[in-house]
Amino acid sequence: MLINIVNVDRVNVPATGTGDPMAAPPSAWITTTEAAQRLGVKRATLYAYVSRGLLHSERRPGQQESLFDRAEIDAMASATRPPGGPPPVLRFRSIATAVSSHLDGELFYRDRPLGDVVKLPSLDAAAAIVLGSTGAQRFSADLAEGAADLSRLPLRRRMPVAVQLVAAADPFAADTDPDRVREAALPTLRSALALAAGGRADRDLAALTLSALGGSSSNRGDVATLRVLLVALLDHGLTASTVAARVAASTRAGLPDCLCAAYAAMAGPLHGAAPVAAHGLLADDVDAGALVARALREHGGVPGFGHFRYPDGDPRAEVVLAAVWRRRGTTRLRRRVEALAGLVADRTGALPNIDLASAAVLHALRLPAEAGEVTFQVARSVGVAAHVVEEYTEQPLRWRGRDPQG
Repeated sequence: MLINIVNVDRVNVPATGTGDPMAAPPSAWITTTEAAQRLGVKRATLYAYVSRGLLHSERRPGQQESLFDRAEIDAMASATRPPGGPPPVLRFRSIATAVSSHLDGELFYRDRPLGDVVKLPSLDAAAAIVLGSTGAQRFSADLAEGAADLSRLPLRRRMPVAVQLVAAADPFAADTDPDRVREAALPTLRSALALAAGGRADRDLAALTLSALGGSSSNRGDVATLRVLLVALLDHGLTASTVAARVAASTRAGLPDCLCAAYAAMAGPLHGAAPVAAHGLLADDVDAGALVARALREHGGVPGFGHFRYPDGDPRAEVVLAAVWRRRGTTRLRRRVEALAGLVADRTGALPNIDLASAAVLHALRLPAEAGEVTFQVARSVGVAAHVVEEYTEQPLRWRGRDPQG
């Protein structure tokens, strides 16, 4: 049975076509900039679609940009498969987010370029941008009560367990008020990290993460490098883990349960665990050529290379690798990365993506391969929380399967 996921919020399901933008609801029409972001194309490409009759645009008096039918744009976005992109996926109709966006090969957090957000003085400040928070996040010591020793658990299992322990100690863990959940997001993350690290939660968030990964939080260089990676991973739109969390949020599950839904999706080797596979390619005692050949033979691609959204290079990888190369003692690692990148480029044309950059950070900081998934869990928890807050403002239970024949 073919299942389509649709948005059942009637306010956000306008009719497609060439109706009068003045008569349609405001949410039915979007600007040229937003339309280009949704399609992941340049504005010039969007205008070319109009000239070829693939899309229709309207001009509103006093409006600087042309307006496009939102449903028409979303239909094209769901039907379009960029070169090298994933197979056709389930169609999402009128599912929008303001947390992050992509335009002209760049990543934006709430319309702020990644390069600008990385320059903020702390991970907390970057997280506040993604969360849309207007005030300082306050740590609540009460959430850290009921501490348990998680050191016997596999590293990748500690965050999901820690989040549930925090929830068990918090009588308001099931709260779904968007503003209160937004303000509880970082305290919840801090408390879970403190449990995973076996330390105090009122520390620098990047340093706390490094402790949870088994690194030395007293090494400022390591903390600074990890912070850049965490910022680059904060959000990436409607990914598998984000959608999993939003589905849970639509049932009005609390933030901790939504986070665990996201962690389950992250556990797949094609998502949050992807840096683990890339990690092995950078070991100094392996035959990278043989590993690349085997990956191409068995999977048709190489872990850590290529991304359908960024055919000209993943901006996240560029930012993170630049941070790694600023560290002392990374000359040999850089040579391995560059040699591997050259080999893959010659064979496939694919460029390094964030998974390879993550693996490079793990090698530079002397962290195990499984730390890549945990880093992803921690960073993406912020973006997931922001998406959960958005979902709480939508109609509940809108993520439903529908038989197109029914």
